[in-house]
Amino acid sequence: MSRQELDFRSMPSAMIVGLDERDLAFTAAEAESALARLGRSDVDIPAVVHATGGWVAGVLFEAWRSRDHSTGLNGEADPLHGYLAVHILDQLCPEQRDFLIRTSVLDEVTGPAAAALGVSSAARHLHTLRSAHIPAMWVPANEDTLRCHPRFREYLLTLLARRDASEVTEIYRRHAIMLGVAHRYEEATEELLKADLLPEALAQAEKAVESVVDRGDFAIVRGWLSRFGPLPTERNEALAGAELMMALATEDYGGGLAVADRLREHGLRDALARSSSKYASAMAWCYFHAGRINEIRAVLDVARPGLEIDAMRYCMTLLADGADGADGPDITGDCVPLSGGPLDALIMRTHYYRGRLALMLDEPASRWAAIAARSWQLGARLAMGQLEQAATLYEQARDAGTVGVWSEALFSVQLFRAQGRHAEAWRALLNGRERIRASGSSLLEAFSYLIQAELELLLNQDPGAAQAVLGRLRTHPVGGSYGFIVEQAETWLGLSYLMQADAAQAARHLEHAVRSMRTTERVLMLPAAAVYLAEASWRLGDEHAADRAMNVALDAADRQGSHQSLLQAIELFPSTLSRRLDAESSCESDWHRLGRALIARDVELDHHVGASIEIADLGEIEVRVDGRLVRPQIKKSAELLVFLAHQPDRSATRDQLLDALFEGRRTESSSSYLRQAVRWLREILPGEDGVEGVGRKIRINSDLRLMSESEHVKRIVAEASSLRGTARYRVLLGALDIAARGPFAAGVKSRWAEERRRDLDSVLVDVRCSVAELAFAEGDHHAAAAHLGLVLRLDPYRESMWRLAMRLADAKGDADGVLAAYRSCELALQDLGTGPDTATTKLFRGLRR
Repeated sequence: MSRQELDFRSMPSAMIVGLDERDLAFTAAEAESALARLGRSDVDIPAVVHATGGWVAGVLFEAWRSRDHSTGLNGEADPLHGYLAVHILDQLCPEQRDFLIRTSVLDEVTGPAAAALGVSSAARHLHTLRSAHIPAMWVPANEDTLRCHPRFREYLLTLLARRDASEVTEIYRRHAIMLGVAHRYEEATEELLKADLLPEALAQAEKAVESVVDRGDFAIVRGWLSRFGPLPTERNEALAGAELMMALATEDYGGGLAVADRLREHGLRDALARSSSKYASAMAWCYFHAGRINEIRAVLDVARPGLEIDAMRYCMTLLADGADGADGPDITGDCVPLSGGPLDALIMRTHYYRGRLALMLDEPASRWAAIAARSWQLGARLAMGQLEQAATLYEQARDAGTVGVWSEALFSVQLFRAQGRHAEAWRALLNGRERIRASGSSLLEAFSYLIQAELELLLNQDPGAAQAVLGRLRTHPVGGSYGFIVEQAETWLGLSYLMQADAAQAARHLEHAVRSMRTTERVLMLPAAAVYLAEASWRLGDEHAADRAMNVALDAADRQGSHQSLLQAIELFPSTLSRRLDAESSCESDWHRLGRALIARDVELDHHVGASIEIADLGEIEVRVDGRLVRPQIKKSAELLVFLAHQPDRSATRDQLLDALFEGRRTESSSSYLRQAVRWLREILPGEDGVEGVGRKIRINSDLRLMSESEHVKRIVAEASSLRGTARYRVLLGALDIAARGPFAAGVKSRWAEERRRDLDSVLVDVRCSVAELAFAEGDHHAAAAHLGLVLRLDPYRESMWRLAMRLADAKGDADGVLAAYRSCELALQDLGTGPDTATTKLFRGLRR
């Protein structure tokens, strides 16, 4: 290889091969081998190759630069720059050197672009440079376009910076104009800042700043704001909006508040709110953190409509105190979808404090929403008792250095408490207050008081200390006026008075909290508040109120999608559940399920809660006791269990069992086999009396909770009867999914099993008819055709399905299909000696017109 021109004219053309810099560039392996020969094994090879593009000379000099910082040739501090000065630029004529230096601001140098910079004779210079040996390439798609190697261009820009300031300023100004014309406003801003042309840079920054903010490059925005400091920017809406968004992203709510107030003082706040729903919502959110409700409403009243304003109005539903019975969308709040923008954080926070936890578990699609979701996914998993997942989210954020103030100051405290790390919980609470003070948020300060009261009650067992902390909230700018905070404070006050045996005071605070939560549909703490109210009501002698409160607690937990909060509250007052269990006639109630969950947590209840027996009777019979698969010694025991489970009182006489299980044979052998079946069934059921012999009857103990798949399918179908449309369609599909496991009691050939099998099959055919109709209504013609086809194979006399087949063919524009369906209906009904009814004939004629 050489920088000197070689004479190839005497060589045959077939022997000449062209190479460009990509062919000659070092790969990482080649660079490593070359540097090893020079004793440079300590160099970061991938970084060097990436920085130089594999350029051979660049790789070698980059390695020297990284380790030795040696001085280069020609007085250059950088060895590569010295090499470029002596061996590259000094080999060019002055005009060529001048051209390269003045055009170094361009990524790609073309004649028109160079001319726009004020460089004359650009085309001639480009032509002469084609024969020069410089670290650059000519873009293959356009042979008049020169692209210098990044390291070479870096040196050329260094030389440009050494020239007369007026010349450099003019070049950057002209380049910025070119970039602005191409709508590359961010790059134009940077070029003008290099030239210290601040007013012109500000004009370009106004056009660029919103896109920079939207992608989260706040370091760039911060740098711009610092440079524009000497200018009067208070009337610049774009920069003010950028300051607001940067404040929210960095959780500097005090800083955002200062921007909003500055705009108000200059009479510009309303104009900004009218121009951008995003900026209006950002100002309102800063006011939200300060407890300035009137300012929030003033901004929202003039704000430009948009998804961000919808998000802020949704957030405002947290403020109302529902204890006075007021109602309406401003209190209950319709769910707002994520927009993919930065104000999705408002939606996530509101979901959380309204107890809509299930909405927060999926990973959002947009980057902004994903960032906004992190703290709240952590909070949601904590509230749902998913400690391992919550801990993982916290550790990932901590390792990445992205733990926000909400997570560090609030959720980490609750996480450590739940993990039993009590000293760390207190330490996190105190350390978190430093971040809260730095954020300038009164809202976060109020929450810190709430969590301190929680720790005083649940860790220190000190109700007096908790009351003292909660007392500060009454006069707090946020804690005393925001409904969702007042509700939580009232809940903890109620618990504190219960711990002091003052049931009347407890009931007063808890009734306020529960009434407000129910009215506003904020259910995050409603399960706990209602359990505490049930205990207070019982102590006051009002059993009916206690039962009502427990029902409220269970309903709220179901709506929340988790029983964690409910179970934690019952752990404090287990008698609230014991009393409900005493009132239940069936051991299959939701309260019994909660009882078993508490027993698994080693909580002692006054009421005995029987084990759960799950019978998978669709397909091969399987039995699970409290989730554990058990197998009886003989199959007849499993058949016996299934038979008894489907009897009204779980019992049968010995004669009934012989008739059902042994085809009525009353031989010594069948009687002995029955005794063995009962014996081995007792072995797999818990307790000594899982199977009882009462007189001539065999009975399953009523304390045991029996659940069978076939009955579960029937219950789902029954529940679906009250639903309509899509909801009914999905529920019935769920029933079919369960039934797909197999026929009832597969392998059991007894007459009773055959009868029940036919009964269930008939139910499932009816379900498929409904699913086919619903699928057609939903526009899912493929599913509709699949289900009606299966129905007609099983029961070709279902005339409603033939009508659906005609409607389906018509929807597809298949006139022959309509006729074929009608003829098939006629043929099927001929077997019964009849024909299509009036409705079918009328539909056929209507579709054939």
